[in-house]
Amino acid sequence: MKMMVYNIYNWFFDLYKFVIGGLMSLFTYMLPMRDMVLFVTFCFIVDVVIGYAKAWKMKREKFKAKIIWEKTMPRWLFSVIILSLLFLWDKVHHQDFVSTYYVGGYFLSGTVIASIIENALIITRWRVFESLYSFVTKKVAKETGEEIKRKKENL
Repeated sequence: MKMMVYNIYNWFFDLYKFVIGGLMSLFTYMLPMRDMVLFVTFCFIVDVVIGYAKAWKMKREKFKAKIIWEKTMPRWLFSVIILSLLFLWDKVHHQDFVSTYYVGGYFLSGTVIASIIENALIITRWRVFESLYSFVTKKVAKETGEEIKRKKENL
């Protein structure tokens, strides 16, 4: 009986080492895209802060974590998944002409930065944000070929 318990313990410990080793291998494989993921995450955090400031100034709403978990977190998670898939696509197909995860990260972070600028314009009513918003949206459209549309509620 003592031998059987020892073998089960070793089996679980070996499984633990195998799983940790697999996760570390995946982590190191995805390491080159960490700066892109960190930047997109930073943009989302700033967008949440500016969005809260807009909601407080316009409607005197209190902070609601539910909104973050229902809207921001899924968008952030899908952004990271898309960046990861684009990175894997580049690596699997040995495609070095244009890094598609850079283009995807450029578009995702540009969209979030445009949202930050749009909310800053609403909060401050400072017209310099209007020209900055049009500059960012034109630059993203030029680099990625996709236009950023302004929200109808803010027109």
